[in-house]
Formats: sequence, structure tokens, C-alpha cells
Amino acid sequence: MTDACPYAEPYKPEFHRDPDRVYQRMRDSHGPVVPAMLEPGVRGWLVVDYATIIAWCRDTATFSRDARRWSDWREGLVSEDAGVLGMMEHRPNVLFADGAEHRRLRRAVTDSFGRIDSAEIASYTARVAESLVDGFCQLGEADILDEYARVLPLMVMNRIFGFDEESGRRFITALAAMMDAEDSERANAELERVVSAVIARKRKEPGEDVTSWLMDHRAGLSDEEVLQHLVLIVGAGTEPTASLIGNAMRIILTDPAFRDEISGGRMGVEDAVEHVLWRDPPLIGYPVMYPVTDVSLPNGGTLPAGSPVLLGYGAANRAMAGASTQEEAGATANRAHLSFGVGPHRCPAQDLATMIATTGISTLLRRLPGLRLAVTADELEWRSSPFSRSLTRLPVTFTPQNPTQEEAPWKQSPSSLETSMSSPDDSAIPARWSLSGFLAMFRRGR
Repeated sequence: MTDACPYAEPYKPEFHRDPDRVYQRMRDSHGPVVPAMLEPGVRGWLVVDYATIIAWCRDTATFSRDARRWSDWREGLVSEDAGVLGMMEHRPNVLFADGAEHRRLRRAVTDSFGRIDSAEIASYTARVAESLVDGFCQLGEADILDEYARVLPLMVMNRIFGFDEESGRRFITALAAMMDAEDSERANAELERVVSAVIARKRKEPGEDVTSWLMDHRAGLSDEEVLQHLVLIVGAGTEPTASLIGNAMRIILTDPAFRDEISGGRMGVEDAVEHVLWRDPPLIGYPVMYPVTDVSLPNGGTLPAGSPVLLGYGAANRAMAGASTQEEAGATANRAHLSFGVGPHRCPAQDLATMIATTGISTLLRRLPGLRLAVTADELEWRSSPFSRSLTRLPVTFTPQNPTQEEAPWKQSPSSLETSMSSPDDSAIPARWSLSGFLAMFRRGR
């Protein structure tokens, strides 16, 4: 481009208000791969084309996931306190591995997930969803993003990985800061403190959970590898799933035709989730890969070796869903979207994420008659993350309902929690703080 804005700038609020406009403008100027500024001074590239993402993700000879190939970082051109480092710097887990090492680590992950009792977790997810709605259904109003969508996957991940409630809420608070590229170093340190404590506990008292199974797997993961896999998998299972529920509910509440399709029984909730994964997926520029040699671009330019290449699932999915041959892609159970990745690094837990989201959305629609936005659609605000797209809050009103249980397990309390990262050497959050205190913190601080 030759105008005053040569880069896509996904860290800016204006990008998230209308990303399609940016995608189209950049696509018209650059083609399927566009230059991006991930934060001031941190350069990268964003792939906005469906076919290009598929081809490049499958080309493991040309593209690596190993962030140690990042040339600007190696040459000292990226500040040590850059906000994006928490999501981009190398970690010894399956996301950043190639070849035989990737196969070793992925086998440990898939084998451990294969031991999960899917029926038990589905039943537990439904119980938690009902209990969360019980916590606010009598009020006639709620912020369903902070009071529901962010808590449901967190509680399910706690169950699967053997986290306690305190560890889970500390983890998700730090993860949200890292995805938003806010005080990344401090957030990463908090994540690792939480997970280290869980691993130490599981070394002494292993259980029927994925953490224990990873530690015992024949792949022989080190404690550091187990730690970094928990950071990856628990993170991927909570924050993006919460954003998926929030993005889906936003569309349901602002698009009458879409809601009518669901309420009229012409579209199931699971199909609606697939539609949202085409239309408004939670990840828009992640994960990242690096060319091992210079790559020629269709517009005649060159993608230099070692450049970070962000996978623009949002742009690619929207472009494909809007094409004439795929115009109904998002209105059916078509799972050809790229929202869970493609190729060797395709997400091994996509069915779990879809189940949590489907259960969460179904419960809200069934339990809260008259559910509607408490603000106008234009008043909704987006988080300014270079990697994901999700709302800051989603306030709603509805007809007050009685709880389905005798007592809601989580009530609003006067306890307050300023932050789980108030200092670099924080001790654990006191046990007396309730989940409602955690939710209140989100309402004040996000």
C-alpha cells in the first residue's frame, strides 16, 4: 500500500470495530498475505486467504512453528517487554514443535485426552451451566460474558485437569491479560506459578485427570514440558471457548433472522456454533508460523525467512463463507472452517470446545425467557487483542426466573478482588474469596 496506513493493526480498537473493512482494504492492496503491525514496533504478516492458510499449514518443509526462528526477535529488534511475547515466544510444547518432536508431544496430548470420560464431562458441563444461571436468574439482568461464558469453560477445565477453583481463576485472569498483550511478562509468570503448584501437587497425589496422565505418559515429558502443555491446553480450552460463547450470543441477540432460525427449530444450536466459527471466530491472528526460507508472494513481493506469519482464521473464514460456492457454509453443520486449525497442528480438542459452547448457549436460551441486550449493539465494545476477537462485556436483561436448585452455588458477596496479579511475588488468593468476587473483579477491571 502507498497510503498512510500500510499495515493491518489488529491491536487497535478501530480494527476490532470493523475488521472486515480492514481485511478487504489490505487484501485489495496486497493479496492473500498482508503486512501487519502486532503492536507498535513489532512487525509481522497476516494470512487472510482460506486456500493459502491450508496450503501453508500443510507445507511443513517451508514453514516452521518454532518461534526461535523469529528473526526480529533474534536480532534484538523486539523489546524484551513487548506485550505479544507471552503468546509468541517459544515454549517447549506441541504448538511450537515440528517434525518428530511434534509427533512425540502430540501423542502425549491426544492419548491423555483420549482417556477423558466424554459422557461424564458433558454431564458435568450441563450441571455447571445450570448452576451458573441459578446464580443470577432471579435478578433479571446479568453480564453473561463475565458471569457465565468465562466461568463455564474454566470450571470444566478445572475438572479435566485437576485444578482447584483458586488455581483456575488465577490462571484465567493471567491468561486474559496475556492474550490482550497487557503486562505479558508478569502474566506469564503468574500462569507458570499456578501450573507449577498444580504439578507439584499431582506429583504427590496423582489423580484421574489429564495433568496426571501427561506426567505419566510414555513420551516422558519433563516437568517443564508438562507445565507448558498445561499453559497451552488449559488456556486454549478456556479463553477462546468463552469468546466463542460470547460471540455467538452477540449474533443471536443482534441478528433477529439468525435467532429466529434457532428458535424456530430450523437451525440447531450446534449448527449455530459452526455458523459463528465461520462468521466470527474467537481467534483472528493465532497461532504463528515462520518461513524457513524466503517465500515469493502472489503480488510479486517476498516474505522474508523468519518473519512471523499469523493465521488469520477470521478473515479467511469470512471470505470463504461469503463466496458464491459457500454462501450457506455458516448456516449448516459445515465444519470446513479453519477455526480449529488445519494440518498437523489441528486442535485435538475441538469436539470438547464445541460441546462446552453448545451446552452453554442452549442453557441460556432455555433458561432465560425474553433474553435481550441491555444496551444497543453499537455500545458493545471489543477487546483490543492482536490475536483474538471478543467483547469486553455482554450485558443482558430477561424475565426473572426461579433457580432450579434449592440454593445457587455461587452468590454475589461483598468480597472484592482487585487482581490476582497485584505483585510479582503474590501468594495464593485467599480461599475465602468466592467465585462471585472473581466475577466482580472482571466487571471492574476488564
